[in-house]
Amino acid sequence: KFGTQGLELLPEIREIENVELLEQMREAIKTVNTLDELRQIYTTS
Repeated sequence: KFGTQGLELLPEIREIENVELLEQMREAIKTVNTLDELRQIYTTS
């Protein structure tokens, strides 16, 4: 969905150990419009 820019988030996402947060992110990918919106999910949790 986000191409190469989305891949740049992988190092940050790999650091997340909270399974519930990862599940929230998986669902959010379907509805968010920008990477910043996705990033807000795991930076505010």
